[in-house]
Amino acid sequence: MTDLGFSAFAERNQPRYIRYASARLSRDADVQVAVHITVGLAGGNWAWLLSQPVLAAAVWAELRHQVEVRLAKGAAPDNDAAALYEALPRAKADSVLLCHRLHFDVDSAAELMGVEPPAVEASLRAAKRTPPSLAERKDS
Repeated sequence: MTDLGFSAFAERNQPRYIRYASARLSRDADVQVAVHITVGLAGGNWAWLLSQPVLAAAVWAELRHQVEVRLAKGAAPDNDAAALYEALPRAKADSVLLCHRLHFDVDSAAELMGVEPPAVEASLRAAKRTPPSLAERKDS
């Protein structure tokens, strides 16, 4: 029997996880594997995840890990995203990718990553000090 809490979590987040993984990986098959494994592990460890200080952060870390495993195994990266992740620490790059490239608002990006909005805002401010091609501002 599937936990309703997990089902709701997966239904809400899986499409957003796919958007993130698609922005980092060029091949749809790699995206699907990364997200499928992440959601599967979350479902299989749901009771443990519920005991974590920030459930979303634990699952986000797993998604990021699964994307990086695909890249390490030779998956083709999205070239723009690869340059972003080479130029910035992961948390800052995630914030820029979610907010500037995928057009998440700060609150939505923070919720997805399991961090507070000020952490995302700080990452975005720090990223402004990188070349404009990597961390361009949102069009307002």
